[in-house]
Amino acid sequence: MIQRIQTVFLLLISIASGFGYFFLPTLDLSYLESAVSIPLKSYLILSASTAFLTLLLFKNRKIQLMINLIHLIIHVALAVFLIYGLFNTVDLNPFLVWLMVPFLSLILLILSSMSIRKDEDLIRSIDRLR
Repeated sequence: MIQRIQTVFLLLISIASGFGYFFLPTLDLSYLESAVSIPLKSYLILSASTAFLTLLLFKNRKIQLMINLIHLIIHVALAVFLIYGLFNTVDLNPFLVWLMVPFLSLILLILSSMSIRKDEDLIRSIDRLR
């Protein structure tokens, strides 16, 4: 399990989300006029647990890839929400700090998905040779 590179990427996502949960400042979203106000700290817990769950599903690469795709969609939605908040605020510092975690996770999720896909292709090619 550890020798696969996607394990490292998924573990880094879990660590970054856990780090963000404990050390990122709380955002005040009361000035945004959107009806949907997501609790951002719970997003970090969801992100860390989803990445760790995906890490544990190393034997079933298809499910791992599907969960990565869902996780990627959630990260893109959060990044869009934070960018929207960034353009509608005067104080940029908290939003810039909060944008680091989703974009780092996006990059790591894309890299882990590519690695999982490579593993799946390798297994298929080996099965074809038998």
